[in-house]
Amino acid sequence: MANKRDLKKELNFITNELYSECLFIKFYEKEVDVQQADALLGKIAQTQEEFASRINHTDGKENPKLVKKYYEKLIADLDKTIGEIIDELEQLRNPAKQKS
Repeated sequence: MANKRDLKKELNFITNELYSECLFIKFYEKEVDVQQADALLGKIAQTQEEFASRINHTDGKENPKLVKKYYEKLIADLDKTIGEIIDELEQLRNPAKQKS
């Protein structure tokens, strides 16, 4: 398992990349819904804040098994959330391919 510092660095790197991609799409792609892009930027910032807080405040600090389970769930939740954001970025970039 990675330590807290590495998890925070990875979280910051990923969210910064997503934020940059969203800004690029917002300003350089044609026919982009600016309100949807702004909402997505807010979601990315909220995700970064939420997961940074979860990394800092570990449940069950006394029990290593609980700590391991906590971080496994945190990483799974982060992967799921990042996947959702990437899907939203793709929809923002290609509005014709909206999910049905």
